[in-house]
Amino acid sequence: MNTLEVNLDLIQQYNEAGPRYTSYPPANIFSESFELNDLESSIQASDTEDRPLSLYFHLPFCHSLCWFCGCNKIITRNPEAADEYLGYLEKEIKLRSQEISQERKVV
Repeated sequence: MNTLEVNLDLIQQYNEAGPRYTSYPPANIFSESFELNDLESSIQASDTEDRPLSLYFHLPFCHSLCWFCGCNKIITRNPEAADEYLGYLEKEIKLRSQEISQERKVV
C-alpha cells in the first residue's frame, strides 16, 4: 500500500481565506437603477480604504457545460468567439485603472 506524503509547508503557504465562487455583487442585488455615477462613487469609496485590491475577471467562454456551474456562460469550441469580449475587457481595465490608486497591491 502506498503512503500519502503531505507537505505541511505547502499547506501552510495556502492556508488563508480566498474568494468565494460567486458573482460580485450577487445577482439578487442587481438593479436597473445602478448608473455610471454609482459605479464611480463605489470605486472612489473603495479606493480611500487602505487595503489590497481584489480583482475578478469572468471569461464566460467554455468548451463544455459543467453541470454544477451557475455562471453566465457561452458554450463554444471557437477560440475566436472571445476576441471581441476580450477587446472590450481590455478597454474597461484601462479606463477603470485610471480611477484606482496605483499604490494599491492587487491580491
